[in-house]
Amino acid sequence: MGKIKFGTDGWRAVIADDFTFANVARVAQAIADYYQTQPDKEKGLVVGYDARFLSREFAQEMVEVLAGNGILVILSSEDIPTQCISFVIEDRELAGGVIITASHNPPKYNGIKIRASFGGSAPAQVTERIEVLLGKNRVRKLALKEAAKKRLIKIEDLARGYLKKVESFLDKDLIRKAHLRIVHDSMFGVGDGFIEKLLAKSECEVITIHRKYNPGFGGLNPEPIEKNLEDLKRKVREVGADLGIATDGDADRAGVVDDKGRYLTPHQVFSLLLLYLVEGRKMRGGVVKTVSLGYQPERIAREFALSLDEVPVGFKYVCDKMQEKKILLGGEESGGYGFRDYLMERDGILSSLLFVEMITKIGRPLSFILDNMEDRFGASFFRRIDFEETEINKEEMIKKLSSSTPSSLGGVPLREIKTIDGIKFIMKDDSWLLIRPSGTEPKVRVYAEAADEVRLNKIIEEGVQLVKETIFS
Repeated sequence: MGKIKFGTDGWRAVIADDFTFANVARVAQAIADYYQTQPDKEKGLVVGYDARFLSREFAQEMVEVLAGNGILVILSSEDIPTQCISFVIEDRELAGGVIITASHNPPKYNGIKIRASFGGSAPAQVTERIEVLLGKNRVRKLALKEAAKKRLIKIEDLARGYLKKVESFLDKDLIRKAHLRIVHDSMFGVGDGFIEKLLAKSECEVITIHRKYNPGFGGLNPEPIEKNLEDLKRKVREVGADLGIATDGDADRAGVVDDKGRYLTPHQVFSLLLLYLVEGRKMRGGVVKTVSLGYQPERIAREFALSLDEVPVGFKYVCDKMQEKKILLGGEESGGYGFRDYLMERDGILSSLLFVEMITKIGRPLSFILDNMEDRFGASFFRRIDFEETEINKEEMIKKLSSSTPSSLGGVPLREIKTIDGIKFIMKDDSWLLIRPSGTEPKVRVYAEAADEVRLNKIIEEGVQLVKETIFS
């Protein structure tokens, strides 16, 4: 049995290897032990689950242990997006929540995400405390029927309230007027059906591909990055769609394809959302982005005199800033975006629908909107390469890479080095290279962004070589 360790957003492990019913029960007992010490424990918890193999059953195991410790629990009656849990916590003022999901990880994984009383990811001090409590006490369980008799659990439809929350953020008049053909790739995940429901009063036609339920996720990882969205790009071109959208396994992340069938990188998506909120909606506030997001948002923030913060990879760090400051938009390179006056959580469904609103308001194709934005704030080409690596010491890695700093990358002199998360080399023309270990998978990631593909390819090739020579030699 491997060590149970909470990473960037929860604990994830291979089903039937480390992710077993016994281990889920151990984690549930530690969560119960933690909440027993909290002043708001009487407010109870909410538990949800995604569409992965055995997620419902793992969620029931979680609930039986929580109820066995006298904790009041609301259990979702069906698989739901992670942000539904965040909504319920905030809406009902609960002590917190848990969702059984491995998000965008490969099909063989499952996981546990813990949400705090504000609806966002539980802070490190909470998950560290839960780790310390693992195995300290005997697992106490109460069967679902017995728990229901004792009124310790309620099983409810949690999606309905969430749908109203999404609608409250959208411009209802624009959505009602929308007349677009949209292809939604739900990636065999829980986003299936939500886009159709939220656009039911519009004139939009929604074509959904890769519907749930498929325990093998059709042989793909349910992560909305370009290599996994070839079917979406093809379908957009085939049916002449105005927009292609993808939501990951638990629907808190989004991928976007324009009317020409071009995949938009998260850098472009984040920048388009930011520009629309500022110009289309006349909203103001700060911007927070993870270190793996690029230079376009920085240029937009400067243009409109918006504050900009850069944080480590992981939406919990974005969420920290959203609690601390008046943040308009927060985002990460993995396709997760959060919005002011909404939830302290990313939402792939809302992010996707804001593109419907954007295209309708501007009245031009998404390809035109993108090209116009890049004419103003510069083009962006992005690539990410992952190396499988089970053991990596981040501090040692940064030390090694810092000791052999290149003077230039892609033929452009180096301007700055950042070590917010991993090591990021920034060149004088704003192009950059980032090398960091993943916080959710056993991988080392190499990221790069540049204003043209030739330079991008040079930078990423030099970055890969740097990793091979410095880390794997």
